[in-house]
Amino acid sequence: MIRRAAAAALTCLLFALSLCACANPKEFSDDEKISAKYSRDKSAYAATYNFSDGAEDPPASYNNFSLSAGELSLKLFASRAAEKTSFTISPVSAVLQLSMLSNAAGKDRRADIISALGGAATVDALNACSSYFKSRMETVSKKGPEKGDWQQVKLSGAMLTDESVEVKSSFLQMVSDYYGYDVFRYDFNGEDAAEKLDDYLEDFTDGSGISLPKGSSLNTVSASEIKDSWLVPYAEADITKGSFNGDGGAREVEFLRSAESGVKSDKAVGVVKYAAKNPLKLVLVTSKDEKAFDEYLKSFDYSELKDLLGSIDITQKTTAVIPEFTVESDGKANALSAALGKCGFAELFRDKSGFSSLSYTTQATLGEMYEIPPRFSLTRSGVNAEKDETAETSAAVKTKDTVTFDRPFIFMLVDNETDIPVTMGVYR
Repeated sequence: MIRRAAAAALTCLLFALSLCACANPKEFSDDEKISAKYSRDKSAYAATYNFSDGAEDPPASYNNFSLSAGELSLKLFASRAAEKTSFTISPVSAVLQLSMLSNAAGKDRRADIISALGGAATVDALNACSSYFKSRMETVSKKGPEKGDWQQVKLSGAMLTDESVEVKSSFLQMVSDYYGYDVFRYDFNGEDAAEKLDDYLEDFTDGSGISLPKGSSLNTVSASEIKDSWLVPYAEADITKGSFNGDGGAREVEFLRSAESGVKSDKAVGVVKYAAKNPLKLVLVTSKDEKAFDEYLKSFDYSELKDLLGSIDITQKTTAVIPEFTVESDGKANALSAALGKCGFAELFRDKSGFSSLSYTTQATLGEMYEIPPRFSLTRSGVNAEKDETAETSAAVKTKDTVTFDRPFIFMLVDNETDIPVTMGVYR
C-alpha cells in the first residue's frame, strides 16, 4: 500500500511538473495560436500559386500586382526620406500584410486594398499574386545548388486578434493556404500580453516595444530576414581601406572593389550586384551631385527606380567601390498607420466596422500595422552573411567608369523578376 501511494504521489508530481513546463504564462498557448490547427493544401497549388508546391508560373494579374506593389513600396520608403539617420525597411512586408487583410475587410476597405495593389483584380487574384511572390522568395534558395542552409529569405508575419473576436475558420484556412502566417487570439490587456508577443518575435528582436492601441481588436506585425553570399565573390586583393564621408564626418572603412553592371539617371549613378542563391539583386544609388543627396532622396520614387533599372547594359561593366557597412535594427517595431494613411489607406484605421469579414459574431477594428525593421549588413562575404570568406580570384577588372560609394547612398535588395524592393534603406 505504501509503495502504491508513493507511486501515485510521484505520478501526480510528474504530471504537475509537466503542466508547469508546458504552460509558460509568458508564451502563447496552443489555444491562443488559433492558426495552428490549419495547414496548407499542397495539392491545390494551381489555386494558391505556392511556388514550393510546383506553381512555377505566376498568376495572370501578376504584372499589375508587381507594379502596384513596387509603387506602394517606394511611397513607404519616401515616408522615411526626411530622416537624417541610417535606416532600413521591408516595404514588401506591408504589401503582404495588406493583401492578407483584404480577406478580413468589409466591402469598402477591401475595395481600397484591391484597387491599390491589383487594379481591377479580385481578392482571390490578390491572394494568388501575394502567395506566388512570398513563396518564390522563400523557396528559390532552397531549390538552388547546394551551398549553405543559412542562405535564405524569410518574410514573416502575424495577425493579432483580441479574445472577443471569433475568427472564421474559412479565414484561418485562407491564411494557411496563401500566406503561412500565424494568427493569435488572446487578451490584449492580459498581464503577460506584451511578454508573449516579445517571446514570439525573439528571432527578430530583443524587445519589440509594441503596445497595442486601446480599443483595437485587430493588429498585424511583420518581420523579415535575408541572408546570402555574392554570386561573384570578392578576393583579398579586392579589399582596400579608405574614408567614408558620412553625416558625422569622415571615418575609415574597408571598401570592396569589383566590376558590376552600372545604372544611371539624370540625377543619379549606381550599380547592381547579384546574390548567389536568392532571386535578388543589390542596387546601390547615390546622387551625381554629392551636395544634393538629401534632395534626391526626397524625390526618389518608383519611376526613378524603373529608370535606373532600365539603364542596365549587361555588355558594359562599371568598377564599383562599395564600403562594408551595417545598419543595425534596434528591434523596436515601427507603426505604419501614419505612412499608410498618406498612401491612401487612412480609412483602414478609422472605420469601426471595416473588417466585417473576419468574424460572424463581432466587428473587428484595426488598431495598427507594425514592422520590425530588418538588420542589414554588407560585407565581402555577402548580405547578413554567416561565413567570413573570400575567393581566390579577384572580382575586379579594368573598366571605363568607376562609381565610389564614399558618401551617403540608398541601398535596396530588389526581386529579379518583378523589381519589387524587398529591403530598402539609407546608409549615412
